[in-house]
Amino acid sequence: GLPATSTVEENAAAGVSVYTFNVTVSPLSSEGVAILPTIVNSNPLTEAFDIESKGDLEYRVVTTGNPVLDYETMPKSFDLLIFVEDITGTTDLNILTIQVTDKNEHPIFRGNMAIQSKIMVVFEKNNA
Repeated sequence: GLPATSTVEENAAAGVSVYTFNVTVSPLSSEGVAILPTIVNSNPLTEAFDIESKGDLEYRVVTTGNPVLDYETMPKSFDLLIFVEDITGTTDLNILTIQVTDKNEHPIFRGNMAIQSKIMVVFEKNNA
């Protein structure tokens, strides 16, 4: 349930499941949810996450791939404000905190180094 905290690795493709939760409806609401869970705000503002239905009253927060999450250049944490309402008008509003984790990425050469073949030698001090 919410509130909760979850993690997602940077560069995650669109559709990666970040967190799964269930909606509990009011006992008077036998027909279920009138308004699907919705991200009504985020801090900082982002469209990097969305909510998908898994069936019945189970939902999951997924990455959208827009923008692609980047640990080095973007915020490391996002607070998503999630709202839901059942057919009786009972509402709930809770926060899901998503922390972006670092991925060990291969270095990329840019400029002249990217288009040329170069041999680099690194000498290490030998204490023998």
